[in-house]
Amino acid sequence: MQNNLSTGIIGSPIKHSLSPVIHKYWMKTHGIESEYNIYEPKKKELASFLKNMHKNSIKGLNVTIPYKREVMDHLDTINDDALALGAVNTIKLENNRLFGYNTDAFGFMQHLNIEAPKWKEKKGFIVIVGAGGASRAVIWSFLRENITDIRIINRNKKRALSLIADMKKFFPNANIDLYDNTYEALLNSSLLVNCSSLGMKGQEELELDISIMNKQSIVYDIVYNPLRTKLIYNAEELKFKTIDGLGMLLNQAAPAFKMWYNVEAKVTEELRNKVIENLGSS
Repeated sequence: MQNNLSTGIIGSPIKHSLSPVIHKYWMKTHGIESEYNIYEPKKKELASFLKNMHKNSIKGLNVTIPYKREVMDHLDTINDDALALGAVNTIKLENNRLFGYNTDAFGFMQHLNIEAPKWKEKKGFIVIVGAGGASRAVIWSFLRENITDIRIINRNKKRALSLIADMKKFFPNANIDLYDNTYEALLNSSLLVNCSSLGMKGQEELELDISIMNKQSIVYDIVYNPLRTKLIYNAEELKFKTIDGLGMLLNQAAPAFKMWYNVEAKVTEELRNKVIENLGSS
């Protein structure tokens, strides 16, 4: 399948991104002759870079830190999820217009439904660790599923309260609360999602006593390097259902590929293993 227009990812730093591995795998699988490149424009070059996508034969981009918010000023149309989250992670060029999307919330919920299809049946609160961009996407995905009882654990109180206020603009009746006491937050909870960088390679560990959670709880850590964080290990010891962050990464990439190439991208075990092979160098 011939496709002369290329795609890629912009951000900074970007050299360790796993996105090229994912999208090149799908290109090869579907016989698409295209390129997926890494771009690292300086902030002052961002507007010019986006304006010249057509001239440079770029039909679509993934967007990562620190440009997820900045690109929004240079797009023609932004979808509802991206507007609500204040962040764009996918750009599509069509008819000389730039369209912005956010697929993070989709990627998280898609993976949760695959790994724990009966998660909604569990009695207990949902606890989110963190108040950054990933937390916004995850909380948004729960609210869209009409799950509105959510507890947040975060060291930066101001940032967490800002997140709660933003979410309540869209879901005024949501019961989203910030907890200073982690014991109180985890008590009577059945689903924990770590949306922080704690536990990531090179970062501090996430120290939580998850033994007070309900029996047969679910622990989802969006960190994927390492795949088995201390949190995941502790959850396994308690016989909880555990979900690592690699699935969210893969599932948020699939809709972008479909937007650009009009091909259904499947998240397979082969792709997952290929990405794991590349984790060591990332």
